[in-house]
Amino acid sequence: MRQAARTASLFLLGLVLLAAPLALLAAPTPAVAFHVPPRAITYQRLGYALGFFGIFWHGLGLWLTLHLGIAARLRCWAYRLTARRPTLEKPPPLRTLALFYAAFSLLFLLWQMPLGMAGLVLEKQFGFAREGWAMWLGDTALSWALSLPLILILWLGYAVYFRSPQRWWLWLWAALIPLILFNNVLQPIVIAPLFNHYRPLPPGPLRRAIETLAAKANIHHAVILVENTSRRTTHVNAYVTGIGPTTRIVIDDTALKTLPPDQLLVMVAHEMGHYVEKHVWIITLSNIVGAGVLLWVLAKVFPALLQRFARKWRIEGPTDLAALPALLLCLYVLLQIQMPLANLESRYLEHRADAFALRLTHLNQAMAQLFIGFAERDYEDPNPPKLIQWWYGTHPSLQSRVQFALSYHPWRHSNGR
Repeated sequence: MRQAARTASLFLLGLVLLAAPLALLAAPTPAVAFHVPPRAITYQRLGYALGFFGIFWHGLGLWLTLHLGIAARLRCWAYRLTARRPTLEKPPPLRTLALFYAAFSLLFLLWQMPLGMAGLVLEKQFGFAREGWAMWLGDTALSWALSLPLILILWLGYAVYFRSPQRWWLWLWAALIPLILFNNVLQPIVIAPLFNHYRPLPPGPLRRAIETLAAKANIHHAVILVENTSRRTTHVNAYVTGIGPTTRIVIDDTALKTLPPDQLLVMVAHEMGHYVEKHVWIITLSNIVGAGVLLWVLAKVFPALLQRFARKWRIEGPTDLAALPALLLCLYVLLQIQMPLANLESRYLEHRADAFALRLTHLNQAMAQLFIGFAERDYEDPNPPKLIQWWYGTHPSLQSRVQFALSYHPWRHSNGR
Protein backbone atom coordinates (compact mmCIF):
# COMPACT_ATOMS: atom_id res chain seq x y z
CA MET A 1 0.00 0.00 0.00
CA ARG A 2 2.88 2.38 0.78
CA GLN A 3 4.46 1.59 -2.58
CA ALA A 4 1.17 2.38 -4.31
CA ALA A 5 0.92 5.66 -2.43
CA ARG A 6 4.47 6.60 -3.42
CA THR A 7 3.76 5.75 -7.03
CA ALA A 8 0.54 7.76 -6.94
CA SER A 9 2.48 10.71 -5.55
CA LEU A 10 4.97 10.44 -8.40
CA PHE A 11 2.08 10.47 -10.89
CA LEU A 12 0.64 13.61 -9.32
CA LEU A 13 4.06 15.27 -9.19
CA GLY A 14 4.56 14.48 -12.85
CA LEU A 15 1.15 16.00 -13.54
CA VAL A 16 2.09 19.25 -11.83
CA LEU A 17 5.45 19.42 -13.61
CA LEU A 18 3.78 18.81 -16.97
CA ALA A 19 0.55 20.76 -16.59
CA ALA A 20 1.89 23.91 -14.94
CA PRO A 21 4.22 25.05 -17.73
CA LEU A 22 1.70 24.13 -20.41
CA ALA A 23 -1.17 25.92 -18.70
CA LEU A 24 0.86 29.03 -17.90
CA LEU A 25 2.86 29.16 -21.12
CA ALA A 26 2.50 32.65 -22.56
CA ALA A 27 0.95 32.80 -26.01
CA PRO A 28 2.26 35.29 -28.59
CA THR A 29 0.62 38.69 -28.71
CA PRO A 30 -2.45 38.41 -30.96
CA ALA A 31 -2.78 40.57 -34.06
CA VAL A 32 -6.50 41.07 -33.34
CA ALA A 33 -7.35 42.75 -30.05
CA PHE A 34 -9.54 40.65 -27.76
CA HIS A 35 -11.00 42.44 -24.74
CA VAL A 36 -10.76 39.37 -22.53
CA PRO A 37 -11.54 40.08 -18.85
CA PRO A 38 -8.86 39.09 -16.34
CA ARG A 39 -11.15 36.47 -14.79
CA ALA A 40 -11.21 34.73 -18.19
CA ILE A 41 -7.46 34.12 -17.89
CA THR A 42 -8.03 32.51 -14.49
CA TYR A 43 -10.83 30.39 -15.95
CA GLN A 44 -8.63 29.23 -18.83
CA ARG A 45 -5.68 28.33 -16.62
CA LEU A 46 -7.86 26.44 -14.17
CA GLY A 47 -9.46 24.64 -17.10
CA TYR A 48 -6.07 23.64 -18.51
CA ALA A 49 -4.84 22.42 -15.12
CA LEU A 50 -8.04 20.46 -14.51
CA GLY A 51 -7.91 18.96 -18.00
CA PHE A 52 -4.33 17.72 -17.65
CA PHE A 53 -5.02 16.51 -14.16
CA GLY A 54 -7.97 14.54 -15.55
CA ILE A 55 -5.76 12.81 -18.12
CA PHE A 56 -3.37 11.58 -15.43
CA TRP A 57 -6.17 10.82 -12.98
CA HIS A 58 -7.91 8.56 -15.50
CA GLY A 59 -4.73 6.60 -16.24
CA LEU A 60 -3.80 6.46 -12.56
CA GLY A 61 -7.19 5.00 -11.69
CA LEU A 62 -6.81 2.17 -14.19
CA TRP A 63 -3.26 1.49 -13.05
CA LEU A 64 -4.22 1.40 -9.35
CA THR A 65 -7.08 -1.00 -10.13
CA LEU A 66 -4.45 -3.39 -11.43
CA HIS A 67 -1.58 -2.64 -9.04
CA LEU A 68 -3.66 -2.96 -5.88
CA GLY A 69 -5.21 -6.25 -7.04
CA ILE A 70 -8.72 -4.75 -7.21
CA ALA A 71 -9.31 -6.20 -10.67
CA ALA A 72 -8.29 -9.68 -9.49
CA ARG A 73 -10.60 -9.47 -6.46
CA LEU A 74 -13.50 -8.27 -8.62
CA ARG A 75 -12.94 -11.24 -10.92
CA CYS A 76 -13.12 -13.73 -8.06
CA TRP A 77 -16.19 -11.98 -6.66
CA ALA A 78 -18.00 -12.06 -10.01
CA TYR A 79 -17.33 -15.78 -10.53
CA ARG A 80 -18.37 -16.57 -6.98
CA LEU A 81 -21.67 -14.68 -7.25
CA THR A 82 -22.55 -16.34 -10.55
CA ALA A 83 -21.52 -19.78 -9.24
CA ARG A 84 -19.07 -20.27 -12.09
CA ARG A 85 -15.52 -21.53 -12.06
CA PRO A 86 -12.79 -19.38 -13.66
CA THR A 87 -11.29 -20.95 -16.78
CA LEU A 88 -9.06 -19.71 -19.58
CA GLU A 89 -10.18 -22.42 -21.99
CA LYS A 90 -13.37 -20.69 -23.12
CA PRO A 91 -14.90 -17.19 -23.03
CA PRO A 92 -16.18 -16.00 -19.64
CA PRO A 93 -19.92 -16.51 -19.14
CA LEU A 94 -21.93 -13.47 -20.19
CA ARG A 95 -23.48 -13.12 -16.70
CA THR A 96 -20.07 -13.17 -15.04
CA LEU A 97 -18.65 -10.67 -17.53
CA ALA A 98 -21.67 -8.41 -17.05
CA LEU A 99 -21.32 -8.47 -13.27
CA PHE A 100 -17.58 -7.82 -13.43
CA TYR A 101 -17.88 -4.94 -15.89
CA ALA A 102 -20.81 -3.33 -14.05
CA ALA A 103 -18.91 -3.42 -10.75
CA PHE A 104 -15.62 -2.26 -12.29
CA SER A 105 -17.21 0.59 -14.29
CA LEU A 106 -19.20 1.74 -11.27
CA LEU A 107 -16.05 1.75 -9.13
CA PHE A 108 -14.18 3.67 -11.80
CA LEU A 109 -17.07 6.13 -12.10
CA LEU A 110 -16.71 6.89 -8.39
CA TRP A 111 -12.98 7.44 -8.97
CA GLN A 112 -13.75 9.93 -11.76
CA MET A 113 -16.55 11.79 -9.98
CA PRO A 114 -14.30 14.27 -8.07
CA LEU A 115 -12.99 15.53 -11.42
CA GLY A 116 -16.50 15.93 -12.79
CA MET A 117 -17.58 17.72 -9.64
CA ALA A 118 -14.58 20.04 -9.85
CA GLY A 119 -15.49 20.84 -13.45
CA LEU A 120 -19.05 21.73 -12.45
CA VAL A 121 -17.80 23.88 -9.57
CA LEU A 122 -15.50 25.72 -12.00
CA GLU A 123 -18.40 26.39 -14.38
CA LYS A 124 -20.61 27.54 -11.51
CA GLN A 125 -17.95 29.83 -10.05
CA PHE A 126 -17.63 31.65 -13.37
CA GLY A 127 -21.36 31.89 -13.98
CA PHE A 128 -21.72 29.41 -16.84
CA ALA A 129 -23.34 26.33 -15.26
CA ARG A 130 -27.06 26.38 -14.57
CA GLU A 131 -27.61 22.74 -13.68
CA GLY A 132 -27.86 21.71 -10.06
CA TRP A 133 -26.19 18.76 -8.41
CA ALA A 134 -29.28 16.58 -8.79
CA MET A 135 -29.29 17.06 -12.57
CA TRP A 136 -25.54 16.47 -12.75
CA LEU A 137 -25.81 13.25 -10.76
CA GLY A 138 -28.72 12.13 -12.94
CA ASP A 139 -26.70 12.77 -16.11
CA THR A 140 -23.73 10.91 -14.63
CA ALA A 141 -25.85 7.91 -13.69
CA LEU A 142 -27.54 7.86 -17.10
CA SER A 143 -24.19 8.01 -18.89
CA TRP A 144 -22.99 5.05 -16.82
CA ALA A 145 -26.14 3.07 -17.64
CA LEU A 146 -25.69 3.81 -21.35
CA SER A 147 -22.16 2.37 -21.17
CA LEU A 148 -23.42 -1.05 -20.10
CA PRO A 149 -24.22 -2.30 -23.66
CA LEU A 150 -20.42 -2.33 -24.07
CA ILE A 151 -20.66 -5.63 -22.19
CA LEU A 152 -22.01 -7.29 -25.34
CA ILE A 153 -19.12 -5.93 -27.43
CA LEU A 154 -16.61 -7.19 -24.86
CA TRP A 155 -18.26 -10.60 -24.84
CA LEU A 156 -18.09 -10.62 -28.65
CA GLY A 157 -14.40 -9.77 -28.39
CA TYR A 158 -13.75 -12.73 -26.08
CA ALA A 159 -15.66 -15.06 -28.42
CA VAL A 160 -13.72 -13.85 -31.45
CA TYR A 161 -10.40 -14.20 -29.62
CA PHE A 162 -11.05 -17.87 -28.86
CA ARG A 163 -11.96 -18.54 -32.48
CA SER A 164 -8.92 -16.73 -33.89
CA PRO A 165 -6.23 -15.83 -31.31
CA GLN A 166 -3.96 -14.35 -33.99
CA ARG A 167 -6.50 -12.36 -36.01
CA TRP A 168 -9.09 -11.55 -33.38
CA TRP A 169 -8.51 -7.82 -33.90
CA LEU A 170 -9.39 -8.08 -37.59
CA TRP A 171 -12.64 -9.97 -37.01
CA LEU A 172 -13.62 -7.68 -34.15
CA TRP A 173 -12.95 -4.65 -36.35
CA ALA A 174 -15.20 -6.10 -39.05
CA ALA A 175 -17.94 -6.58 -36.45
CA LEU A 176 -17.49 -3.03 -35.10
CA ILE A 177 -17.95 -1.30 -38.47
CA PRO A 178 -21.76 -1.78 -38.69
CA LEU A 179 -22.03 -1.01 -34.96
CA ILE A 180 -20.24 2.33 -35.44
CA LEU A 181 -22.53 3.22 -38.35
CA PHE A 182 -25.62 2.07 -36.47
CA ASN A 183 -24.63 4.10 -33.40
CA ASN A 184 -24.16 7.27 -35.46
CA VAL A 185 -27.58 6.81 -37.01
CA LEU A 186 -29.33 6.20 -33.69
CA GLN A 187 -27.48 8.67 -31.46
CA PRO A 188 -29.51 11.79 -32.43
CA ILE A 189 -32.90 10.08 -32.09
CA VAL A 190 -32.29 7.63 -29.23
CA ILE A 191 -29.43 8.85 -27.01
CA ALA A 192 -29.50 12.66 -27.31
CA PRO A 193 -33.22 12.99 -26.37
CA LEU A 194 -32.46 11.27 -23.06
CA PHE A 195 -30.42 14.33 -22.03
CA ASN A 196 -32.06 17.24 -23.89
CA HIS A 197 -35.30 18.21 -25.57
CA TYR A 198 -35.43 19.20 -29.24
CA ARG A 199 -38.01 21.24 -31.13
CA PRO A 200 -38.19 22.60 -34.66
CA LEU A 201 -36.94 26.16 -35.13
CA PRO A 202 -40.11 28.25 -34.77
CA PRO A 203 -41.47 30.29 -37.73
CA GLY A 204 -40.21 33.84 -38.00
CA PRO A 205 -37.60 36.03 -39.72
CA LEU A 206 -34.68 33.86 -38.55
CA ARG A 207 -36.24 30.68 -39.89
CA ARG A 208 -37.00 32.36 -43.23
CA ALA A 209 -33.44 33.65 -43.45
CA ILE A 210 -32.04 30.19 -42.66
CA GLU A 211 -34.34 28.58 -45.25
CA THR A 212 -33.08 31.09 -47.82
CA LEU A 213 -29.49 30.18 -46.93
CA ALA A 214 -30.31 26.47 -47.18
CA ALA A 215 -31.78 26.93 -50.65
CA LYS A 216 -28.68 28.87 -51.69
CA ALA A 217 -26.53 25.99 -50.43
CA ASN A 218 -28.70 23.44 -52.31
CA ILE A 219 -29.90 21.91 -49.05
CA HIS A 220 -33.44 20.60 -49.35
CA HIS A 221 -35.63 19.49 -46.44
CA ALA A 222 -32.85 19.85 -43.87
CA VAL A 223 -33.94 19.20 -40.29
CA ILE A 224 -33.08 22.23 -38.11
CA LEU A 225 -33.78 21.82 -34.41
CA VAL A 226 -33.36 23.87 -31.23
CA GLU A 227 -31.83 22.20 -28.16
CA ASN A 228 -32.76 23.33 -24.63
CA THR A 229 -29.10 23.78 -23.67
CA SER A 230 -29.90 26.66 -21.31
CA ARG A 231 -31.07 24.27 -18.60
CA ARG A 232 -27.41 23.29 -18.13
CA THR A 233 -25.17 26.11 -19.35
CA THR A 234 -25.01 29.62 -20.79
CA HIS A 235 -22.39 28.69 -23.41
CA VAL A 236 -23.55 29.02 -27.02
CA ASN A 237 -23.08 26.44 -29.75
CA ALA A 238 -24.54 24.75 -32.83
CA TYR A 239 -23.63 21.43 -34.40
CA VAL A 240 -24.45 18.83 -37.04
CA THR A 241 -25.14 15.27 -35.94
CA GLY A 242 -26.39 11.99 -37.35
CA ILE A 243 -25.85 10.31 -40.68
CA GLY A 244 -28.29 9.38 -43.41
CA PRO A 245 -31.93 9.83 -42.40
CA THR A 246 -31.09 11.19 -38.93
CA THR A 247 -28.80 14.03 -40.06
CA ARG A 248 -29.83 17.32 -38.49
CA ILE A 249 -28.52 20.79 -37.68
CA VAL A 250 -28.96 21.66 -34.01
CA ILE A 251 -28.87 25.19 -32.56
CA ASP A 252 -28.56 25.76 -28.82
CA ASP A 253 -31.35 27.90 -27.38
CA THR A 254 -28.60 29.86 -25.63
CA ALA A 255 -27.37 30.95 -29.07
CA LEU A 256 -30.88 32.08 -30.03
CA LYS A 257 -31.10 34.15 -26.85
CA THR A 258 -27.58 35.59 -26.99
CA LEU A 259 -26.44 36.15 -30.57
CA PRO A 260 -27.62 38.85 -32.99
CA PRO A 261 -29.24 37.62 -36.24
CA ASP A 262 -26.16 38.03 -38.48
CA GLN A 263 -23.97 35.98 -36.10
CA LEU A 264 -26.68 33.31 -35.86
CA LEU A 265 -26.83 33.13 -39.65
CA VAL A 266 -23.08 32.72 -40.04
CA MET A 267 -23.03 30.11 -37.25
CA VAL A 268 -25.76 28.10 -38.98
CA ALA A 269 -24.01 28.57 -42.34
CA HIS A 270 -20.89 27.03 -40.76
CA GLU A 271 -22.95 23.99 -39.80
CA MET A 272 -24.37 23.89 -43.32
CA GLY A 273 -20.78 23.59 -44.50
CA HIS A 274 -20.40 20.44 -42.40
CA TYR A 275 -23.74 19.23 -43.78
CA VAL A 276 -23.06 19.89 -47.48
CA GLU A 277 -19.49 18.61 -47.41
CA LYS A 278 -20.56 15.53 -45.45
CA HIS A 279 -18.02 16.02 -42.69
CA VAL A 280 -19.92 13.70 -40.34
CA TRP A 281 -19.42 10.92 -42.89
CA ILE A 282 -15.73 11.79 -43.22
CA ILE A 283 -15.24 11.65 -39.44
CA THR A 284 -17.22 8.40 -39.24
CA LEU A 285 -15.04 6.77 -41.88
CA SER A 286 -11.93 8.08 -40.12
CA ASN A 287 -13.19 6.56 -36.88
CA ILE A 288 -13.68 3.22 -38.63
CA VAL A 289 -10.15 3.26 -40.05
CA GLY A 290 -8.77 4.47 -36.72
CA ALA A 291 -10.55 1.68 -34.86
CA GLY A 292 -8.85 -0.88 -37.10
CA VAL A 293 -5.42 0.64 -36.55
CA LEU A 294 -5.97 0.87 -32.78
CA LEU A 295 -7.08 -2.75 -32.56
CA TRP A 296 -4.06 -3.87 -34.59
CA VAL A 297 -1.66 -1.95 -32.33
CA LEU A 298 -3.53 -3.20 -29.26
CA ALA A 299 -3.01 -6.77 -30.45
CA LYS A 300 0.75 -6.10 -30.48
CA VAL A 301 1.09 -4.05 -27.29
CA PHE A 302 -1.34 -5.79 -24.92
CA PRO A 303 0.43 -9.21 -24.81
CA ALA A 304 3.74 -7.46 -24.13
CA LEU A 305 2.19 -5.54 -21.23
CA LEU A 306 0.78 -8.73 -19.72
CA GLN A 307 4.08 -10.55 -20.13
CA ARG A 308 5.69 -7.82 -18.06
CA PHE A 309 3.06 -7.32 -15.34
CA ALA A 310 0.67 -10.31 -15.32
CA ARG A 311 2.16 -11.98 -12.24
CA LYS A 312 2.33 -8.73 -10.27
CA TRP A 313 -1.31 -7.92 -11.16
CA ARG A 314 -2.51 -11.53 -10.52
CA ILE A 315 -3.69 -11.91 -14.12
CA GLU A 316 -3.77 -15.44 -15.53
CA GLY A 317 -3.81 -14.50 -19.22
CA PRO A 318 -5.29 -12.18 -21.87
CA THR A 319 -8.77 -13.73 -21.53
CA ASP A 320 -8.79 -13.33 -17.74
CA LEU A 321 -11.48 -10.85 -16.68
CA ALA A 322 -8.91 -9.18 -14.42
CA ALA A 323 -6.98 -8.24 -17.57
CA LEU A 324 -9.79 -5.99 -18.78
CA PRO A 325 -8.55 -2.84 -16.96
CA ALA A 326 -5.09 -3.47 -18.45
CA LEU A 327 -6.67 -3.62 -21.90
CA LEU A 328 -8.50 -0.36 -21.21
CA LEU A 329 -5.27 1.23 -19.95
CA CYS A 330 -3.49 0.29 -23.18
CA LEU A 331 -6.38 1.63 -25.22
CA TYR A 332 -6.45 4.86 -23.24
CA VAL A 333 -2.74 5.52 -23.79
CA LEU A 334 -3.07 4.76 -27.52
CA LEU A 335 -6.03 7.13 -27.81
CA GLN A 336 -4.01 9.90 -26.19
CA ILE A 337 -1.15 9.27 -28.62
CA GLN A 338 -3.38 9.41 -31.71
CA MET A 339 -5.22 12.55 -30.60
CA PRO A 340 -3.01 15.05 -32.51
CA LEU A 341 -3.81 13.28 -35.78
CA ALA A 342 -7.56 13.13 -35.08
CA ASN A 343 -7.63 16.78 -34.07
CA LEU A 344 -5.62 17.81 -37.12
CA GLU A 345 -8.43 16.39 -39.24
CA SER A 346 -11.03 18.10 -37.05
CA ARG A 347 -9.33 21.50 -37.38
CA TYR A 348 -9.13 21.10 -41.16
CA LEU A 349 -12.84 20.31 -41.44
CA GLU A 350 -13.74 23.21 -39.14
CA HIS A 351 -11.66 25.54 -41.34
CA ARG A 352 -13.47 24.29 -44.43
CA ALA A 353 -16.81 24.92 -42.74
CA ASP A 354 -15.71 28.50 -41.92
CA ALA A 355 -14.76 29.07 -45.56
CA PHE A 356 -18.08 27.59 -46.73
CA ALA A 357 -20.04 29.87 -44.39
CA LEU A 358 -18.24 32.96 -45.66
CA ARG A 359 -18.78 32.03 -49.31
CA LEU A 360 -22.45 31.43 -48.53
CA THR A 361 -23.15 34.56 -46.48
CA HIS A 362 -20.34 37.08 -47.14
CA LEU A 363 -20.77 38.01 -43.46
CA ASN A 364 -17.08 38.41 -42.66
CA GLN A 365 -17.50 40.92 -39.88
CA ALA A 366 -20.29 38.91 -38.26
CA MET A 367 -18.14 35.77 -38.23
CA ALA A 368 -15.24 37.68 -36.71
CA GLN A 369 -17.53 39.09 -34.02
CA LEU A 370 -18.92 35.61 -33.36
CA PHE A 371 -15.44 34.28 -32.60
CA ILE A 372 -14.49 37.35 -30.57
CA GLY A 373 -17.63 36.71 -28.51
CA PHE A 374 -16.47 33.17 -27.75
CA ALA A 375 -13.39 34.69 -26.12
CA GLU A 376 -14.97 37.69 -24.41
CA ARG A 377 -18.28 36.13 -23.35
CA ASP A 378 -17.55 32.40 -23.02
CA TYR A 379 -13.93 32.86 -21.88
CA GLU A 380 -12.49 30.56 -24.55
CA ASP A 381 -8.73 31.05 -24.94
CA PRO A 382 -8.27 32.97 -28.22
CA ASN A 383 -4.66 31.89 -28.64
CA PRO A 384 -3.86 28.67 -26.72
CA PRO A 385 -0.29 27.51 -26.11
CA LYS A 386 0.96 25.81 -29.25
CA LEU A 387 1.44 22.38 -27.73
CA ILE A 388 -2.07 22.35 -26.26
CA GLN A 389 -3.56 23.57 -29.54
CA TRP A 390 -1.63 20.98 -31.55
CA TRP A 391 -2.53 18.08 -29.28
CA TYR A 392 -6.04 18.88 -28.07
CA GLY A 393 -7.40 21.68 -30.26
CA THR A 394 -10.46 20.46 -32.16
CA HIS A 395 -10.92 23.86 -33.86
CA PRO A 396 -8.47 26.40 -35.22
CA SER A 397 -7.63 29.02 -32.60
CA LEU A 398 -10.06 31.91 -32.32
CA GLN A 399 -7.19 34.23 -33.23
CA SER A 400 -6.60 32.45 -36.55
CA ARG A 401 -10.33 32.16 -37.24
CA VAL A 402 -10.88 35.89 -36.76
CA GLN A 403 -7.94 36.70 -39.04
CA PHE A 404 -9.29 34.31 -41.67
CA ALA A 405 -12.81 35.74 -41.41
CA LEU A 406 -11.54 39.28 -41.97
CA SER A 407 -9.27 38.38 -44.90
CA TYR A 408 -11.24 35.78 -46.90
CA HIS A 409 -13.13 37.38 -49.82
CA PRO A 410 -12.93 35.02 -52.83
CA TRP A 411 -16.15 36.45 -54.32
CA ARG A 412 -14.33 39.68 -55.04
CA HIS A 413 -12.22 37.85 -57.60
CA SER A 414 -14.73 35.39 -59.09
CA ASN A 415 -18.43 35.01 -59.71
CA GLY A 416 -18.72 31.62 -58.01
CA ARG A 417 -19.38 30.89 -54.37
